[in-house]
Amino acid sequence: MALNIDILNTYYMMGLWKGLSPVNTFFRDRYFPTEPGDIYAADKVLCEYQDGDEGMAPFMVERADPIPVARQGYEIHDYAPTKIAQSRPLTMDDLKKRGYGEAILSESTEAERANKLVMEDLALLERRFVRTEEYLCAQTMLNNGFEVDEMIDAQTVGNKAKVLYYDATKGNDGIYTISSGDRWTTNTAWSVIVGHVRAMCRALSRRGRGHTDLLVGQDVADVLLANSDFNKLVDKNSGIIIASPIVQELTKYDGVSLLGIVNFGGYRLNVIVVDEQYAVTTEQNGVKTTTYYNYFPAKGIMVTSPGCGHLMYAHITHIDDNGIYSTIKGKRVPDLFVDRRRKTRELILESRPLAAPKNYSPWVYAANAVS
Repeated sequence: MALNIDILNTYYMMGLWKGLSPVNTFFRDRYFPTEPGDIYAADKVLCEYQDGDEGMAPFMVERADPIPVARQGYEIHDYAPTKIAQSRPLTMDDLKKRGYGEAILSESTEAERANKLVMEDLALLERRFVRTEEYLCAQTMLNNGFEVDEMIDAQTVGNKAKVLYYDATKGNDGIYTISSGDRWTTNTAWSVIVGHVRAMCRALSRRGRGHTDLLVGQDVADVLLANSDFNKLVDKNSGIIIASPIVQELTKYDGVSLLGIVNFGGYRLNVIVVDEQYAVTTEQNGVKTTTYYNYFPAKGIMVTSPGCGHLMYAHITHIDDNGIYSTIKGKRVPDLFVDRRRKTRELILESRPLAAPKNYSPWVYAANAVS
């Protein structure tokens, strides 16, 4: 059944963004862009990547035969992305209530109020989906893969979906370990900090991967800002920072900012502090509790580069009012279920995203950089 909604009508548009929290999309936008070929009209999406190459051509005697160069390792996998789905019911009781921001003596009809509520619900569901995608992208970078709970209902976990972008028998190349005795404090020598960051950059360089960004959690940022050597380097490059386009890029992300552009022993990096948070609400004995978590751990650091991954989408299976099945290709697939007998309708939104690297291990993460 079609939704007869004029989205350009001011009455409907005015309530779309009221009362909704801002959405953080730093990881999704900067590191996992979606290109036209990343939206599949299939149940599975393809993830392919190859090893990097940092080898040299050999010197040869004049009459020697050329030495063949082996082709780089190449892997391709297909995954069935897990589904994200939520709905928002609309009842007659909802239509009788005065809407948020609506005049007390409103002359709105029930049809107008219903359409306005559908648009508000669609905006709210979309923002929740975006937060889930941001979480998926962040977890993929932190773990070189991800593990999520697939829910049966709001309280019941039905399955654990797990994807690894490395060979578990050989170890995780996306992880770097800083020993407990070497973790940073405000008294740590700058040479120690540089040594660890440089080692992470070299790990990427040897795989032929980019290394332009150093992501740091809030606790790490506090330690760096208390380091005199770090501040001297930031001050030295202050003119570069002001002119850098990355400053403008990061201003739209709440909790994300550029600390400076710093040379870590030959590797010049954008030092970006990430303090994005998401909320998880639980209910026990009728009491709701909201807890906030960081997308990026406060004690962690990561070296990577923009566009190192991509966010892909599989299709959604749809059934129309005549009972005919069809598959729909897209990032989001909305649906409207109408129960005429009970005079209710339910807006449904579905998506099947998968965050994946474009090449093998294009990031290196250290979980505990500070003590």
